[in-house]
Amino acid sequence: MIFFTDQRVNLPSPLVKPLDDNNWIINLIAEITHESVETVRHNLEEEEIHLGRKQIRDFHEQGLLPHVWSEQMSEFYNNTDAFLYNLVAWNRNHIKLQMRDWIGKYLSREKSSPLDILCLGDGLGIDTLYLAQAGHHVTYYDVPGYTETFARRLFKDSGLAVSIVNDIQTISKETYDVVLCLDVLEHVSDPPSFVAEIAGYLRFGGKAIIHAPFYLVNENYLTHLKSNQKYSGRLNLFTKQGLHLVDGQLGWNPIVLRKIDQKTQIPTRWNLHLWSIQLIGLYIAISTRIWGNPFFWIIPNNRSMLKIGSKK
Repeated sequence: MIFFTDQRVNLPSPLVKPLDDNNWIINLIAEITHESVETVRHNLEEEEIHLGRKQIRDFHEQGLLPHVWSEQMSEFYNNTDAFLYNLVAWNRNHIKLQMRDWIGKYLSREKSSPLDILCLGDGLGIDTLYLAQAGHHVTYYDVPGYTETFARRLFKDSGLAVSIVNDIQTISKETYDVVLCLDVLEHVSDPPSFVAEIAGYLRFGGKAIIHAPFYLVNENYLTHLKSNQKYSGRLNLFTKQGLHLVDGQLGWNPIVLRKIDQKTQIPTRWNLHLWSIQLIGLYIAISTRIWGNPFFWIIPNNRSMLKIGSKK
């Protein structure tokens, strides 16, 4: 699968530059971690084949309890470099590329003028950079650590204007047209409170774009919390905070929710697509309780779209 710039809506490729430059990535990670280029290359090659391998190894070496939130797990996000490798591979994975492409096209259809977007928990900053390349006004936030350092360098080298927030408490309320929150909620100790924060950042009529695979609680995703599985496929996690489904992909990767005030009448006549998303949400919720992964029948493909062994 190869992605090109979408000329119809003038979007950049979801394989965001310089995400397609192996040498740039390897040298930057070596600089950040103070590891040799050979070690970084080896770790990335391993991550391409076994997504999350280094994270799992570091997790067990630190003696952490899987799937249970603790202060030690919170510190783990800051003191391991494993997420650098994990997120490079994930952001070049065909599933994530397709999701990023869908989001870019969705936003371009919704409004032709630039949007004020908050990318919440964006790790390496790849989604932030993609949306900035698409012409939007983007704010990046993630916890301090290796990945934030990577993101800062990414933004600097791109030459694009990206706002960076260091303290989540300083994010302005009712400021953003869009809040993008991908692969974050399954990690947090209190998803309802976090969703309330997301709603608070949005203007009325603004949209939250969410991807949260709560059901992925297994040996490959040790930082996903068991206590959060009950939110899998549950729209009421969002509707209780005034966020209502307006679009999304059928597999909930992602869903789009609009912030509605109490005076706005919630649409009662849903189209077939929205009914389908809700029906699949019901399937996700039920199957998560029965066998954990509702998409167990899909053969996973963790391979990156660009190989570290290539010449670039």
